[in-house]
Amino acid sequence: MKHFYVIITALAATALAQGSIECNFTEATGTQQCYGAVGQLLVFHLPNTADTDVRLKKDKKYMILKSYKNLIESLHEEYVNHSNQTELYTKGRLELGKATKKHSGDYMLHEYTIKGTLIRKVNVHVEIEAPVSKPAVSQMCSSEQINISCSSEGDGVEFRLTLDGNLLMQTRDNSQFLNSSRVNIQSLTRTRTTQDEPSLKHVTISLKGQLAGSLTCIVWNNVSKEETVIQLKICTVPSLQGPLFPVVSMAIKAIFLAVLLGSVLIILHNILTPGIEDVIENPEEFITTPMLE
Repeated sequence: MKHFYVIITALAATALAQGSIECNFTEATGTQQCYGAVGQLLVFHLPNTADTDVRLKKDKKYMILKSYKNLIESLHEEYVNHSNQTELYTKGRLELGKATKKHSGDYMLHEYTIKGTLIRKVNVHVEIEAPVSKPAVSQMCSSEQINISCSSEGDGVEFRLTLDGNLLMQTRDNSQFLNSSRVNIQSLTRTRTTQDEPSLKHVTISLKGQLAGSLTCIVWNNVSKEETVIQLKICTVPSLQGPLFPVVSMAIKAIFLAVLLGSVLIILHNILTPGIEDVIENPEEFITTPMLE
């Protein structure tokens, strides 16, 4: 028989992070990384000179911006979704509007002199992710082990479980586990209505023995971090005071009553049934019939 102790927190969508995503194309050459959350304002900082030609392309095929002497020549309106196009590019600041997953990709900036000489080439990889939600944690007990589950919504969710500060498991960077544990990492799939809808993921871990303490599940990705703490309960072994006790007690009582009733019936039968000495009070009155010769 299994007993279940469920301690669960509500799995609610985390509010979008405030502020803006600032991606810099001015201070370095080579490849850079820029991370942000869905819904934040996406801003590119571009070279700000009056005598250069700037071209910004996404994934080697979408021309996002062409400017000449700080004047915009063309914009890709699918990616630059700001309502006021004339105020987008001021002093090298390009506002692309609210970030969506569509903005994720590799952006290459080329800056040329008026004569066409290449001055700068900068590549920035932009990654827009749905932030993680506050994790939901549950505990299920059996006679042999404790099963723990932690779930969260978001993109690229990573998990870390600890018990009283001791690491139980981690899904990134050389994951570590207790010798008595078994970890099963599973991604839940579901139908998405939009590209920006986050995925739901969960991990489960099975621990042997009777354990208790403060259990913490931490989830994170490149743009957010959340955690939930619960008190892990010791899994108790079923006793005679459990649900089986009334059934066993009634069965014992029934057997006892049956034996008692059988004994009473045997005694009454012996009392009410006459013996041979009671029937033959005067044996001499019996007539013996002689055997014919």
